[in-house]
Amino acid sequence: GGFDFKKVVVDTILQLIDRIPNAKEAGLFHLCEFIEDCEFTSLSAQILHVLGELGPTTSHPAKYIRFVYNRIILENAHVRAAAVTALGKFGSQVESLTDSIIVLLERSLNDVDDEVRDRAVLCLHVLKGISTGSITNKAILTDPIPFNIS
Repeated sequence: GGFDFKKVVVDTILQLIDRIPNAKEAGLFHLCEFIEDCEFTSLSAQILHVLGELGPTTSHPAKYIRFVYNRIILENAHVRAAAVTALGKFGSQVESLTDSIIVLLERSLNDVDDEVRDRAVLCLHVLKGISTGSITNKAILTDPIPFNIS
């Protein structure tokens, strides 16, 4: 289907996740499958954002990492940047995954795109700081960054 159809499908899954708490993990898994063959950058980035927000709060967050990391390997720069940020969120919220996420993010330091590299540097700095105890505020990667365009 075209963009409009796929957008409706994604929006519907997101509404189900939002309104039916027991549907969260199944919905996230369907979104993971969806981005495997999604040709629309904006939808992939939106799904990666949702995975970064909700994935770490699931009972088995590690099962989503492969889907997110595949976007870093296989996609365009915009999607790769969104995937890096999503991995950073997993690493900052799921302590058992932090070391593995650091290894995956280090692979993005040589990306051809500045945005991807910059996000990887930021996430790595925060995750390594969390690991060593020099950064105690994990919200750096999970809270929205406030900004004002005037």
